[in-house]
Amino acid sequence: MNVFVTDIDNTIADTRDRLRRSLEAIDRGKVYEETADRYGGFGDYLDAEEEEAFWSLFLSNRFLYLDRPAPGAAEFLRKIKNEAVEIVYLTGRHDEEGDSMRSGTESWLEGHGFPSPDRSGVKLLMKPRRKMEDRKFKLARLRDEFSGKSRAGEVIGIGDHPDDALVYNRAGIRPFLLDWLGLFSIQELQNSVSGVKIVEDWQGLERELYGSENRTQ
Repeated sequence: MNVFVTDIDNTIADTRDRLRRSLEAIDRGKVYEETADRYGGFGDYLDAEEEEAFWSLFLSNRFLYLDRPAPGAAEFLRKIKNEAVEIVYLTGRHDEEGDSMRSGTESWLEGHGFPSPDRSGVKLLMKPRRKMEDRKFKLARLRDEFSGKSRAGEVIGIGDHPDDALVYNRAGIRPFLLDWLGLFSIQELQNSVSGVKIVEDWQGLERELYGSENRTQ
């Protein structure tokens, strides 16, 4: 492995508290309890105006401080960075002029001990517009990033959503999916693409890649 691509939301960051607080801010806090056991279920309870208000809050820097780091994620990424592995944060968060999550995302990463994207060998790739489709953006950026480039080792990608595995697979990247929050059924994750590897948490990913004798301390 010489390049490691990772999603952010619900992969290295637990966004559930930010989700709850954003719903509370539009006076729909009870919706969180109704939908906490499934990905994106809150959309069925909000009208168009409420949904727009929700996304403008959730996809902003306002409540990013509520995100909790996934156990073991920062330690794993620091370890591979020390081994000269290039790290790419590939996220559906946006960096649009006048409406950007970049500063909040960079501060959150640094504050929780993740390799900072302002350092050599670490990139943060964000959507140019909030309403751009995540899957379209991620696939285009990965193809731009790696197309035609000679790599001495394998490129690995991890995410939490079946679409992450689909994007990685189409870009020629070995896909892993995390099941640490239980937002999708194992069957949904396995059905994403052929050959996807499901891991329970970041410690499980490390065991898959390095074996049980080389775990991060």
